[in-house]
This record gives sequence, structure tokens and C-alpha cells, in this order.
Amino acid sequence: MSSHHIVRENQEPALLVENFYALSEEYLGQILEWSPTIISHEENLDYFLSNDIKVDFLYAQSLDSPQEEMKFIQPISSFFKDSLDYLITNNYKAVNILAKDLDSIFLRYADRINIVAFVQGIRYVLIQSRYEKWKTAGEKMFIDVSHIKSFNGLKYIDQNIFEVEQDGFVLLEMNSSDFVFVGEEV
Repeated sequence: MSSHHIVRENQEPALLVENFYALSEEYLGQILEWSPTIISHEENLDYFLSNDIKVDFLYAQSLDSPQEEMKFIQPISSFFKDSLDYLITNNYKAVNILAKDLDSIFLRYADRINIVAFVQGIRYVLIQSRYEKWKTAGEKMFIDVSHIKSFNGLKYIDQNIFEVEQDGFVLLEMNSSDFVFVGEEV
């Protein structure tokens, strides 16, 4: 993509940050290159300020804004619920989430916004029914085996961990049409 592309409002995935340690700084830097709308917990604010990263929305009671033009999302229910409600209401189509743990609330919102969650160096996508992707031999994938009807190109290693057998496409078919987390190493 040329450096002359036009970014329309809400076109890029927003970035919802519960835990900025969920990703390496290098990978986080790649996500930040697209200038996403950033929503963060108040506890993360020092990290963003010290790294000169603009936070668009802070999940906190209104206080003196430490950054110009920072807005607030008032805590009502929970960080994820309130933030996802805000994004959906404002027509965001996708969000990258940096989280401490996979939260079941992501599954409840998956039919309304495209969610990619990063947890402890693993990138989780939410899929329905079928997953097919080209992968490199030896890569690890993380899938709850109770959701799998069949798989191809993977070998079961241990407790919901699979390894890609050879370079090429892997295929997963799920045993229901519910959304399921599929994780891959970042």
C-alpha cells in the first residue's frame, strides 16, 4: 500500500488495551503505525504518556485530561463491555484487544464486531464453523478440542495445543456454528 492511501474514520481496527504486555513492543509498534483509535484503562496511562502515545479514550471517571483531546468512557459495567458497546455504537467494524486473559464477553460481541485478542503473546481470532489458513511447519496453534469436529494439517501436541505438520494450509471444522477462539503464536 502506498504512503498516499486515505484512511477513513473507523476503517482501521480500534485498539482496546487492558494489558499492554500482551504483545511485544515491536508487534505493538506495528499495530500503532496505523494510528488506531486507542481505548485504555486508567492504569495504563503512564505507559502511554511515557512513550508519547496518544490515547483517544480513557476508561475512567472524568479527570483533568493529561493529553489534549482525550475523551472518557465512564465506567458503568466493565472495561470490555463498556468499551465494546462504545465501539459498536460508533460503527467500528473491528478491534484489536490486548488482554490479560481471554474473556468470554468477546464471544458475546463477536457477531457485531470483528475481534482479534492478544493474550500472553498469542493472537486469538474468533471463528465460526470453519478455519482455513496457510501456516508454516512447526507453528503452534491453540484451540479448545471440545469444539473441533475435524482438522487437517495439524497434529495434536498437548491440552488444546496443536502443531502445524508442514508448510501449507491447515483446516479446522468446528462442531457447532458458535464462535470459537483459535490462537496462534505471534
